[in-house]
Amino acid sequence: MTQEEMSSKRALVFIVTFVSYGLYHASRKALSGVKSSIKADWLSNTSAHEPLFTNEADAKHFLGSLDAIFMAAYAAALFFWGWLGDRLNPKWVVAAGMVGSAITLTLFGTVPKWLNFYSVPYYIMTYIAFGLVQACGWPSEIAIMANWFGKGNRGFVMGVWAACQPVGNIFGSIFTAIVLPLGYEYTFLLNSVLIAVGSVVVVAAIDSSPDEEHEESVEANSAEPHHNLHGEPISLLKALLLPGVLAYCICNACLKLVNYAFFFWLPLYLTDAYNWEESKADQLSIWYDFGGIIGSVLGGYITDRMGKRSPLIVMMLVCSIGSLYVYAHVGPYMLWNALVMTTVGVTVSGPYNLIVGSISIDLGSQPALAGNTQAMSTVSGLLDGTGSAGSAVGQLLIPIIQDDLGWQAVFYVFMLLNCFAIFAILKRCIIDLKTLRKFRSGEQSPLLDETGEHED
Repeated sequence: MTQEEMSSKRALVFIVTFVSYGLYHASRKALSGVKSSIKADWLSNTSAHEPLFTNEADAKHFLGSLDAIFMAAYAAALFFWGWLGDRLNPKWVVAAGMVGSAITLTLFGTVPKWLNFYSVPYYIMTYIAFGLVQACGWPSEIAIMANWFGKGNRGFVMGVWAACQPVGNIFGSIFTAIVLPLGYEYTFLLNSVLIAVGSVVVVAAIDSSPDEEHEESVEANSAEPHHNLHGEPISLLKALLLPGVLAYCICNACLKLVNYAFFFWLPLYLTDAYNWEESKADQLSIWYDFGGIIGSVLGGYITDRMGKRSPLIVMMLVCSIGSLYVYAHVGPYMLWNALVMTTVGVTVSGPYNLIVGSISIDLGSQPALAGNTQAMSTVSGLLDGTGSAGSAVGQLLIPIIQDDLGWQAVFYVFMLLNCFAIFAILKRCIIDLKTLRKFRSGEQSPLLDETGEHED
């Protein structure tokens, strides 16, 4: 393959995986963008159906439970799909998850409305299934990106690519705002159609690695099986014990709880706190995701130039504590609300994207693996899975805290969790700062990976 062909292939892989995971995230946005509408439907008493709940508090708690159920199923499945993604072709895992997401999302949000069938067990089972298939995406997408893009400018490349999450959120909010007047059930249907079409593009357009199309010839001319060229897949326990993995798992468990709380609850918070229309709240909430894009791209670029990632992540998290405090008190002024919300996105969603993107690849390709490229999906699934487990707990606690203490107390909890996230990687940050200081004095190179080991 010539250099020009390689560049074209990389561009295609980048675009297709970016869009495909954006569609994964857009589909998750379907429920969070229509919570007020679906809650009203559950509480209504019509000739077609009896109310699913008798009071608003029960409906809100069930919505929180659904978010927690989704995140718990998603977290558990991430460990499995991450492990399996290093043993199967990741392209097919991604596509299977997209098809499964289309089916389960329609079953959850569209079918009950059309058939006037409202059942708590049914909603629980279909949303568990949705969480299970959604987990196919991230570890395998990361593995594909790692196969195609090397260490050069990794932070910037993955910072831009990881912005697929907030971009997907933005388009999910836009889709919801446009389609919502037709009925909330059509927001689920539209997202299902889009992600199903995306699965076809993934299968048709990309290869999982640069040498995939030459695999047969490589194996035929090699004295050893092809997989020995890249090492063997590793266990979850071995992945957890790799340098740096546990610290970032703990950090991500706290940070993802805060990030996904905004993902799941921001539109409902805006409608509850300020009595804004749901479609207007959906449109305003995209500023958080714009902030996430800015933080992800700039963070990736800056950490590439620094040669280290943890110092910038810690600095962003420190800033997030102040921005969360301001946002809790910003009031019903849309311009100021959008500006501060963007700042929160930069300092919360930005470092989250860096951890699950650039640092996932750093940890999954570190020197301790001795060149083994068959650990990327496993490490990525472990890192994001522990984050999702923390987020699942948070989605259960948020409605309880809000009911008892109010929305401001929720933001104070977010500030506390980000403090814990800082402490989890503070040791790593101190080591990296000492390394950078030695580099400035000419004692050594700053090009170390996130474990503190020298890169080859």
